[in-house]
Amino acid sequence: MRPGPLLAALATSLRRNLAMTCAVVVTVTICLALLGAGLLLRAQARTVDRFLLDQIEVVVDLRDGLTDANRSALRAELAADPLVTKVTYETKKDVYERFRRDFRSSPDVVAGIGPDDLPASFRLTLVDPRDAEEIVYAYTGRDGVEAVRDQRALLGPLYRFLDAFTLGAFALAAAQAVASFTLIYTMIRISAHARRKETAIMRLVGATNATIRAPFVLESALAGLLGGLLAAAVLVLAKIYLVDGRFAHQTMFPLFGWDAVWTAVAVVLAVGVAAAAGMASVALRRHLRV
Repeated sequence: MRPGPLLAALATSLRRNLAMTCAVVVTVTICLALLGAGLLLRAQARTVDRFLLDQIEVVVDLRDGLTDANRSALRAELAADPLVTKVTYETKKDVYERFRRDFRSSPDVVAGIGPDDLPASFRLTLVDPRDAEEIVYAYTGRDGVEAVRDQRALLGPLYRFLDAFTLGAFALAAAQAVASFTLIYTMIRISAHARRKETAIMRLVGATNATIRAPFVLESALAGLLGGLLAAAVLVLAKIYLVDGRFAHQTMFPLFGWDAVWTAVAVVLAVGVAAAAGMASVALRRHLRV
């Protein structure tokens, strides 16, 4: 079909089904915005993980009464381990001072702990922090070792929090997608029914199935594109006003950058257009048999 008649048919169909098209655009926008939010939460989780990999250490707590000779032998063994790049010894006093710095905002916690209550320790920097479990397994239970702690384990609740929100966003997006596809399906059937005489005439004059389907698929794809553009605008505004605005002053973790936003926008637009056009094609094939 030539562009002129195709655009004319598209304009006529949109005018006839304006209310339904607006409903489709709104539901698609919500669906794609939730999808984009899930993608950005995943990007944030990866950003935090990369940051923590450079910060997290393995701590080897030492038993009280460990002799200098045994401590030196253990330190030499740790330093010779190919997984370890740096070994730092901290006395009880050093550990206590670190504890006071880390919990300076909780004076009640600090008040209940004295320098003798915390063990001396070795802090290990690893070649690859993901190998921490091997270090924990290898040195737990050694003579003079009270415990071996992988600090990444302390951040488990944070990872679970991010994962829960990510899964929640994807689940809501999936539920909203069902509503979006239902509306698209209904819109295409209504549009096809209203133009059934035109479709019959086109078939009589030898129009191909692709030619007959084109206006309907284009109408649905346009609704998906508009929903994707609105969802993309939501993601950009969230980055500007929430991430770079309200959350920018927190200093605990870095936040995802614009590259993650543009990636999410590209996915949202592609999914919006492709899914809407695909659903229209399915509706036509199964129910209009053109």
